[in-house]
Order: sequence, then C-alpha cells, then structure tokens
Amino acid sequence: MDKKILTFLIFFLITGYIFSQGGIKGKIIDNNGSEIPLADVYIKSLSMGMSTSDDGVFEILNLENGTYNLTISSLGYATIQQKVSINNDLVDLGSILMNTSSQIMDEVVISGSRKVEKITESPATINVVNARQLDKFVGNPGELFAQQKGVDFARTGAFLSGYNVRGFNSAFNAKMLQLDDNRFSTLIATGLPFGPMGVIIKEDIERVETVLGPSSALYGPNALNGLINTITKSPYKYEGTDIVLGAGSNKLLSARIRHAKRIGEKWAYKVTGEYSRGEEINWTDSLYIAKANLGIPVNPGDDPFIGKAEVDLDRDVSFVKGQASVFYKPTETSEIGLTYGAANSNYISVTNSGRNQIKDWKISFLQATYKSKHWFGQLYKTWSKSDKTFNIASRTENYWVLTAAGQTHDEALKNSLEGPTPNRFSDDSNRFNAEIQYNNSWGNFDLVVGGQYQRDEAYSHHTYLLDQNGPIEVDQKGVYGQLKYSFGDSGFNVIVSGRGDDHDTFGFNFIPKAGVTYVRPSGTWRMTYGKGFATPSILATDMSLLEIAFGNGEGFTMSDGKKIDPLVPETVTTWEVGYKGRFAEDKLYLDVNAYYSISDDFQSALNWLAPNIDGTVVTHRGDTPIEDLTEGLAPGYLDPGAYILTYKNFGHVDSYGFDVGINYYFSNHYNVSFNYSFFDYNLDEDDLKNDGNDDGKVDYTDIPINAPNNKFSSALNITYDKFYGSVLTRWIQSYNFISGKNVSSETNTDLIVGGSPVIEGERVGVRYNWGPLGGFYLSLNGGYRISETFSIGGYINNIIGEGNYEFVASPPSEIMYGVELKISL
Repeated sequence: MDKKILTFLIFFLITGYIFSQGGIKGKIIDNNGSEIPLADVYIKSLSMGMSTSDDGVFEILNLENGTYNLTISSLGYATIQQKVSINNDLVDLGSILMNTSSQIMDEVVISGSRKVEKITESPATINVVNARQLDKFVGNPGELFAQQKGVDFARTGAFLSGYNVRGFNSAFNAKMLQLDDNRFSTLIATGLPFGPMGVIIKEDIERVETVLGPSSALYGPNALNGLINTITKSPYKYEGTDIVLGAGSNKLLSARIRHAKRIGEKWAYKVTGEYSRGEEINWTDSLYIAKANLGIPVNPGDDPFIGKAEVDLDRDVSFVKGQASVFYKPTETSEIGLTYGAANSNYISVTNSGRNQIKDWKISFLQATYKSKHWFGQLYKTWSKSDKTFNIASRTENYWVLTAAGQTHDEALKNSLEGPTPNRFSDDSNRFNAEIQYNNSWGNFDLVVGGQYQRDEAYSHHTYLLDQNGPIEVDQKGVYGQLKYSFGDSGFNVIVSGRGDDHDTFGFNFIPKAGVTYVRPSGTWRMTYGKGFATPSILATDMSLLEIAFGNGEGFTMSDGKKIDPLVPETVTTWEVGYKGRFAEDKLYLDVNAYYSISDDFQSALNWLAPNIDGTVVTHRGDTPIEDLTEGLAPGYLDPGAYILTYKNFGHVDSYGFDVGINYYFSNHYNVSFNYSFFDYNLDEDDLKNDGNDDGKVDYTDIPINAPNNKFSSALNITYDKFYGSVLTRWIQSYNFISGKNVSSETNTDLIVGGSPVIEGERVGVRYNWGPLGGFYLSLNGGYRISETFSIGGYINNIIGEGNYEFVASPPSEIMYGVELKISL
C-alpha cells in the first residue's frame, strides 16, 4: 500500500477516535445557591470520577460515546443519580441542585466502611442525625438522639446523658466507642467516653452517625456494642458566624459561637467556643455506713448499717470548651488541617461505687490531618488532667468517721478529702495516635485499608493506679481492611473486612466481619456477620485502690496454690439481617433489623478474692508478693492478702432482638417517625461459669444486662415557612438495673445483692434502692426564624414524665425548659 495512503488512514482512524469522545461538566450548588466543594462525582462502570473544586465545578473528559450513570454524593446531602448520553460532545449539565438530606434513603454515611457511601449500601445498621435536624432543634440535642431506634438513652442529671445499644450496660460503660472527627474521644485510664467533657459544640456538628452492633473490625477495641461518630462542619462548606445565647431551668445560662471563613481558594479557618453553667437537680443519694466504723453499738437483730446522705455536694455545673482549626488545600482534591481543642468541666458523675464530684477536669488535644480522594492520614495527641476530683461516697463515710472520732463539722469536712479512706483522684494522662488509610475502586471492587498506632500513658500519681514508678505505658498497633465486590447490575454486593490488633497486654487478636447486600431502587436487603472485642482498661488491669482493690493484669495466687487467671478481652459475635426501603410513592420509609449475639468472657464487677469461705488468702499478684502492695495496711486489722478485690472474666450469654424504624413524609412540611426496639437474652442458670459474683449460684445480677425488653419513640416534625417544631415521645418499659454497688430494682426477696434482699425503697447492700427505671416522656421543641439573621426557639422536656428514674444512682427526671436566641451573620 502506498505510504501516503497508509499515513492518511492511520490519521483518519486516530482523529476519528479522538472526535468520537466527549465529556461531562457541571456545577454543584445547595438550596441557598452556594457552591458545594469536595462533592464526589463518579461513574462506577468506568471507575472514574473526581471531587468538585472550591467553586463546586467538575469536568470529566475523554469519555467514549455512550450512556453513563453519574452519581453525585456529599455528606449531608441527598445523593443524585443521573443518566448522561455522550455523542462526540462535552455535555454541560449546568447548575445541579443538591438538597440537604432529610429522608433516610438519601443519606450518605462514612462510619459503616470508613469511606463515603449511601446509607442503604452500608454493611451496618446506622442511625444519622444531620446538621439540618440539629439546626431545627433547640437546646441540648440529647432528646433528639434519644429518638433513634436501638439506642438506650438515659439522663443522668439536669444536663448530662448516656448512651448504649443492645444491652450489657453499666454505670462505667466503656463498650460504646466515641469518635470526634476520627479521634478516639475516650479517657486514657478508664476507656470511658468523654461525653460532656468533649469540645464539640452543637452548631459545629455536620452529622452524628451511630453504628449499632460490633464495629471492631474497622475501629478496633471498645467498639464492642457500636460507636458514635461525630463529624464537624468544614469551613469550606459552612462559612459564617453563629452566636447562640440561652437560658433555662436549673439556672442554666449558656453562650456558644462558631465562626468560619474561607481565605481565597486555598485557606480556611474556624473557631468555636462555649460557656454554659447551671445547677444540678436538688437530689441527694443515700448510702450506708457500718455502725461499727462509727463506734455505734449493734444489738442482736439490729441493722448493722446506718443511712447517711451524701455530704457537701457541689451542685454547680459548668463547661468551658473551644477549638480552633486552620485548613490548607494544596490541590483541588486534597486538604491539610490542624486543630487544637480544650475543655474544662465541673459536674457530678455516676460510677459503680457511688458518685464522683468532677472538679476542673481538663481535656485537650492537638490534631493534624491530611485528606485526599484516596488517602487519609492523621496524627493527634490527647491530654487528660485533674487533681481535685473525688468520690462522694468515700468522702461522706470519712466525714462521719472523723466526726465520730471527735472532729468538728468544719474539721471533718476539710480532712475527709484525704482520709481515713483516700478518695481524691488525680489524672495526668496522655495518648498519642497515628493513622493512615487508603481507599480506591477498580471496576467492581472497592477497597479500604489502613493502619493505626496508639500509645497510652496513664498516670494517677498513685491515687488509683499501680503507677508509683511513673506512668503506665501501653502500646497498641492495628491494621484493617475491607473489600467490597459488586456483581454488576444484579444489585448484589459482597463485603469482607478484618482487623489484626496487637496489644502490649493482650497480644494479637483478629476480628472478622462479612456481609452481603442486595440493592434495588426501592430498597436494600442486608445480611452481616461480625465480631467485636473490648480490651480491659488500664484501670481494670493496673488499679490500686485503698490497698485492697487491684487490677487483674497479671493474675493472682492463693495460699492453697490456686491461680486466678489475668483478664482477657470480652468478645461478642453477631449475626444480623436488615432491610431499608421506600413505599407509597416514596413517602413511607421502613428501616428494620434483627440480630442474634453470642457474648463471652464478661468482665466482672469488683469481686472478693479474700476473705474466702475456706480461709485462703492472696499471696501474690503476678510475681509480686501481696505484702509489697499493702504496706500501709494496719497489721492485725487488715492483714496483707486477707482482703483483696479484683476483676475476673466469666460467662456466656446469647442475646437477640430487633429494631423497627418507620418514617412517613406527608409533604415537605410534615413528617412523622416511629421507632420500636425489642431486646432479650438467654442465660443458662445451671452453668456456674455465669456466676459473676462467685456466690455459688447464677441469677440475672451476675450478667449486667441492664436493658429494657421494649422501648418506643415517636416524633412529629413540622417545617412551615419560618416556623419549625417537633413533638417527641419516648416510652421505656420498666426494668431493673444493677451496677456495682448501685441497685434500681423491683422487690425480689429471693435476690441477694451486697448481702441484702432486694426490696424497693429500702437499703440493698450499702446503697438505697430507688426502684426500677423507665417511664413515659413527652417533649416539645420549636422555633421561629424572625429573619435571615435572627431566630428564637424554646423547648420543654419531660412534660408529663417528671419523677421517673432514668439511670441508676441519678436524680429522677424533672420538667426542663429553656429558650435560645440565634444570631447568624
């Protein structure tokens, strides 16, 4: 063939191929006309996509002729699916409106797979509270979180609340992992969530995602029951200044501010802060002191204990918190961030052995992050410091002992903080974390892999830990991964995840998870298998309290040679099925799940090793003679090893339940929701491995279930013109709650706790039994937008639920009310 003709044909073919290609471009905006940066635009069939630029623009080029399904998603907005046909042209879609997500099928989440995905495609049951809902909710959003299906919510005071899912609750619950912007927001020594000590304010929350069920495969230890993941607002997406001033019952006064601004195309910053104060409910717990310790004679048949109210309670509650962040975008699809936050808290908290007076407990952190389309990395350090906190029950007992010894009221009050029983806690701990994660998609495969490192340094100045030689250091390393395969247009997806975790104390653990989803336009079916584990806290392994209570990180040896094994992680294995779908012309939404869990190796409450009925005593903790740890005990009064308490593993329990969520949207102005949850368990009372308190028999006090069988919530939400409001109800079936020394239970004289039969309204052990928990609650919440700048709102909580007890060793519920003025600039 002539070379000129051949050259022409090649040129024709190449140019014909080039000009048979096109592309897609557009601009993503929200309801206010503002551009949405970092929205994901993706063509799954080609594994091709990009994130929108700072001005919301995207452009995908070099597409062959054909029809493509374009997916546009962003946290807080409803996902958009759009077909686009290419025919030798660049298709301009113009401005594409993304509505804020109010309907559960449209939500985009990140917590189920550690990457952005539609909530219907996530291999987990996830509840979401988003910025739009929070913006239309006045005051503390606790009542809003309480409406979620499957969540055990309880107020523990006028301004405090606690959360759990699927049973096995206690006053010291470290089984729900708390994340704030990917940070582990838990105390170093105890593993407890920060809760009210956290630094995030309501106006800076973009969304709160609650994952129900074990989540350890991706998040590691202590996501045993699930996790609560709070994600804050980006200053690139949410600019402006919000100022909120509030007042309410219990002398509440509060002020919150959020200011965020973009500087050019690259830089942005935000600053948040809050000051709030109030007064705790005027309620005093009752405890009981041995008359012998007070020099009071005890006649045969007399009660050997005398009741006393908590001494010198400080009911003043205050929280000061704030954080500052600066961000830089090296490219359109990457971001570097630096954040510092700090908080100082004063309040009364509930523990297994009486309430604590939290005094000037300071939490702070410094976090650096890197984000791009495929990479995420972070380094952060967290500090926890307190030297004034004390146990109220121990201080009360000290006061009466010192008074009986002849000290005046003022002398006993002052000296009771130091002894005879030490009760002041010091905390000077820190934690360092590092993480790197990569995610990508190839054809039908989605991959997420990552690695984490954590070093805990717990230091109590030997007030409650075995740290007389300095901080207790614990290292932990973990790698995790998740692979998802989609079977084309069939709708079937298979997900496999796993984590390998290496812990200084507990060695290597592998945690698997697997699932199948079937996605159809009208709904998604899901079936999953997962395992969770919770490593005992540093407190549980290295506690040293009163020189008789010790952590069980090394095991114990008894005088008869018997060995007490050291603690191992608690585990749960769960099978779950779920469905999320839409009906009735997309007005009715159903979200339902059912699960079956197998739990093993519970960590007991503090149990006596000695005195023992056979007369044996403790000789060693690990390789350390017990007398080396009890040097301060009075010889002949408390002989070394004769009085020792510790934690042990025990038990096997099967639990099961289901959750149902129904949402109906009458229109854009009105919607209602109904949530119902059922929970129950099987306990083999013939298996002495379930005897948690070693009393030779098994009953429900051995396993800390502490959850109602049935609970229900409903909400009517109205948004009309400038008015917004909600009517909220909750019903929790009456149930018994026993946690450590605290008892809230119906009368059962066959049940013995702390040496006493359980009788409602009487002493049980060394605590007063206020009766079972639960009840019905009704709340109103609403507001009015006076203008674009000013909004005013108010709330009334527990309108007819006053007097119900919601949590053990906590005040009964009261009518709470308040008003807020919001200024948006």
